[in-house]
Amino acid sequence: MNDFEIISKLGKGSFAVVYKVKKKSSINIYVLKQINISSMKSKMRSIALNEVKILKSLENPYVVKYYDSFIERDQHNIIMEYCEGGDLSQYIKSHTGKQVTEAKIWKFFIQMCVGLDYIHNKKILHRDIKALNIFLTKDGDIRIGDLGVAKILADSVNFAHTMVGTPYYLSPEMCEEKPYNEKSDIWALGCVLYELCVQKHPFQ
Repeated sequence: MNDFEIISKLGKGSFAVVYKVKKKSSINIYVLKQINISSMKSKMRSIALNEVKILKSLENPYVVKYYDSFIERDQHNIIMEYCEGGDLSQYIKSHTGKQVTEAKIWKFFIQMCVGLDYIHNKKILHRDIKALNIFLTKDGDIRIGDLGVAKILADSVNFAHTMVGTPYYLSPEMCEEKPYNEKSDIWALGCVLYELCVQKHPFQ
């Protein structure tokens, strides 16, 4: 951690705190996701380590870039790409009362499709596609992020069973606690597309 200077806190979850940081030896800005593993049960700890394993394996222009990770003082630190444009949820809220242009929606949607297709071709389910987990660069390009609950499938016919994700975006099979696959990510992507178009969730 001595190599980094914390600029600001970006957010906080159940186990993780996210910071905007600067590398002291350069002018580069990154995101630091700091996960407290001291009070975690072994299953939760393996989920945290799983995120790093998945991030390391991905390299695509529309997926958040991974740089480094290290454990220090019971904190699992993950260094990732900083997306200056915030997340898609913030973007949608900033357009309340005014329509996002169709050209912009197409751009976002195509980039999300390309990024998600890449993830699926790696036999990975994201399992938590939502506006909050889609980030924007300063140039307005998409980055799919937050793969903390992602699951790697042994082959494409495998089905996942664990109930995870955000209620607004859950597919019917997940709601019914049935086995699911990458099609549940596509459902969630459709919910994000709907949200971009009409600025509300398709299902309440």
